[in-house]
Order: sequence, then C-alpha cells, then structure tokens
Amino acid sequence: MDLVVLIGVAWLFLLLLVLAMLRTAALADRTAERRLRDARAPRAESDARRHARTAAVVMVTAMPLAGAAAGTGAAEASAQGSRCAYARSAPDGGGPDATLCLINAARATRGLAPLGGDARLARAARRHATDMVARGFFSHDAPGGISFVDRLRRVGYASSCTWSGGETLAWGTGAGTTPASRVAAWMRSPPHRQILLSPVYREAGIGIAAGVPGGSAAGFTYAAAFGRRRC
Repeated sequence: MDLVVLIGVAWLFLLLLVLAMLRTAALADRTAERRLRDARAPRAESDARRHARTAAVVMVTAMPLAGAAAGTGAAEASAQGSRCAYARSAPDGGGPDATLCLINAARATRGLAPLGGDARLARAARRHATDMVARGFFSHDAPGGISFVDRLRRVGYASSCTWSGGETLAWGTGAGTTPASRVAAWMRSPPHRQILLSPVYREAGIGIAAGVPGGSAAGFTYAAAFGRRRC
C-alpha cells in the first residue's frame, strides 16, 4: 500500500513538474513575442511618420475645354477680366499672371484666400503644357505613365512635407485662347470649378504653351497646378 502511495506521489510530482515547464515555456514565448512587437513598433511608427510627410491628396480632372465655343460667355469672367491685365489678350507674356489673377478674383468674390504664385508649381505646369503640345496628348498622365504627382516630385514640391495638390487643363483656339476664356470655361465645369475654388490650396502655378495637342490649328494649351505644403 505504501508503495502504491509512493508511486502516486511520484507521478503527481512529475505531472506538476511538466505543467510548470509548459507554463514557463508559454510565458517565455509571450515575452519573446512582446519584445519582438515592441521592437517593431518604433520602426512601424517611423514608417507611418515618413509616409505622412509625403502623403498626397490629389484632385485631378481633364476635359477638353476647346475652341471659341468655350469663350468668355460668363458675366463673372467679364467683370473679373476688367481687373486683370492681359486677361483678354493672347497669352504671350502676361498669360500666366492674368490667369492666376482671374482665379484669385473668383476666389475673392466667395471670401476665399488668394493663391500665391509658386515657382515649382509653375515649372511643373509649364513643362506639362509644353509636353502635351509637343507629343499630341491631352491628359493628366503623360505617355509612359508620368503622372501629376510625378511632375510635382520632379520639381521638388512633393517632397519632405505633407502636401495636397490638384491640376486643371484646357486648350483653345480663336477666341478661346485668352486667360479669361479658359478660366470662364473652368468655372463652368463643376470638377474644374471645385479645384479653382478649393479652400485647401494656398498656392498655384500656371503654364501656357503655344499650340494645341495633336492639332495644326493655332491656339494655346493651359495647365494649372494647385497645392499646399505643410512642413
């Protein structure tokens, strides 16, 4: 009888020892997992922070706003044109300034802050307008896949900071070549109007190139890039 009790106590002791070892192993696994998770957390946080610095909210839309049929046509554009030099002239020299002036005039009538001119946005817009004429396409994405975001990165605007951006495009011939006609056409198009009057943006750059995409007619092609950086 004593032998049976002794054997039972021995088995109970072994069982308790095995359970203790399993519990210790489980605790060690949880500790290792927690340490691994804690080690990964700063890296994940750093990656998230780095992503936030370069995040982009891009509103883009393209519509062929072409020809004399899309001329001034709006009383608002007519009134604004009288306040902006070169607004009703062919956009040879003062076209970009006149276009931005008209956009700011439209914003002012709605209590929105004016957009400041930005050299980087203007460079991106000018290059895109010139490229569309030279290669005969009309789109926010150039042949080969170069996008609006790519263009902003290339000029150094979409880097190091959190930023937002938008772009509008237009081309015209005849009476539809002036800044007043192009801004009026944008304002009549709800998607374009939304970008021009967005309270998000703080600066803009206008690019105008002689010629129209894929055509032999005399005219001008416009690109307007809008943005805001938070550094």
